[in-house]
Amino acid sequence: MRAAVSVAVLLLAGLAAAAAQAQSKGERLDSLEARMDGVERQLANQGLLEMTRQIEALSAQVRQLRGDIEELQHGIEQARAQQRDQYVDLDTRLRAAEAALAAAQSAVPGGGPEAEYQAAFSLLKDGKYPEASTALQDFLGKYPQHELAPNAMYWLGEAHYVQRDYAGALAAFEGLLAQYPGNRKSADALLKVGYCQAELKRPGAARTALARVIEEYPDTPAATEARARLDRLGNAGG
Repeated sequence: MRAAVSVAVLLLAGLAAAAAQAQSKGERLDSLEARMDGVERQLANQGLLEMTRQIEALSAQVRQLRGDIEELQHGIEQARAQQRDQYVDLDTRLRAAEAALAAAQSAVPGGGPEAEYQAAFSLLKDGKYPEASTALQDFLGKYPQHELAPNAMYWLGEAHYVQRDYAGALAAFEGLLAQYPGNRKSADALLKVGYCQAELKRPGAARTALARVIEEYPDTPAATEARARLDRLGNAGG
């Protein structure tokens, strides 16, 4: 009987210890779960904070970009308005100049030499080279001492040159240099003398004329073209 009681007591003691141990483990598990929940909440809060910071930063960038766009749009509108004003001003001035020119030409009986020169030059611009040549020759025959005569002779040379009449062109360009020395067309005329000589297969005369352009008019566009043409003549070996 006592043995049975002892066994029972031992069993009860074992069960009590097991129950205590189980309770201790449960408490520890609860504690761990609570700590885990806390950590997860902290991580979640930190993630939200970081996302909030990023959103605020992006919002600030968007606001800045919107401000920049508004400034650019304002600048574009101002530029457009300025261009419109400039166009209107130029158009007004051009119309006034055209009206003044028309009035001046109409005031001259029969149009005058200026009108005849302009008519001849218009033929040249329109590509009517034979007609332009005739009109320019007529002008030079009627007004050899007019201030536009050197220009007329230069364009006469150009009209012949375009038609590949290099001998006629050469005569016009050399005539300008001889009859109107020191004219503002002199550099271009001398350059074209070199071109005509080259086309007429006279490389020595061409080089001489081009070298004169460089020597006598060194700081002109004609001198730049003369140097380039001399280089081509040298490379061609002619």
